[in-house]
Amino acid sequence: MKGAPVGPPGQKPSIGRAVHFQHGTTTCAADILAVNPDGTVALLVKPPNEHPFTTDNVEQAPTEAPEPAKWNWMPRV
Repeated sequence: MKGAPVGPPGQKPSIGRAVHFQHGTTTCAADILAVNPDGTVALLVKPPNEHPFTTDNVEQAPTEAPEPAKWNWMPRV
């Protein structure tokens, strides 16, 4: 994985975890389907008012700020 991943201490991506995915200007809910050896993940992305879709080899955004076509941990509320 490029850069230092940002997230809660001790958390690693794993199958079934819920994350956010930046789809254009929309932040979407997503589920991790697979974790690849290079640290990228496969996601089931669930955009609002659109059909869900899958995407492979998605990198984690290097900061907490969303970046297009990358995933982030969901912020705690």
